[in-house]
Amino acid sequence: MALVLAVLAVTLLLAAPAIGNFGVAKAPGDAEPLLTLLRDARTEAVRGSAVVAVRLDPTSGMFRVDTTGVQGMGPYAAGTIDLGGATVFVTELERLQFLFQPSGASFSDSVAVRGPGGNTMVLVDPWTGVARAEAR
Repeated sequence: MALVLAVLAVTLLLAAPAIGNFGVAKAPGDAEPLLTLLRDARTEAVRGSAVVAVRLDPTSGMFRVDTTGVQGMGPYAAGTIDLGGATVFVTELERLQFLFQPSGASFSDSVAVRGPGGNTMVLVDPWTGVARAEAR
């Protein structure tokens, strides 16, 4: 009985931080346009059972999304990420690449976003493909 209570107590301690922030909407940050693009690309990879590649020019903000799947390959979308006047991507790479697998897994570059809200690092989890922003 004591063992069961101890396991339950540990479980509640681990889950409490997640429950505390449940339903709290985060204010959109400087990296939100890029995060939205990456989330949409991952969703398309999983939904369409395709490999989705996002290529981004960090200087101009121009991007291209290509898909490769059972039904063929080709361009999916193209455009420009509008970060606003004072927000820029900070990286040494000439082109950023984010590759999402049908399982959701990802092979991706990381990039810093510098703006009025401070410095934010955009990272993509390689196992789950979930894009996230961390303040730096």
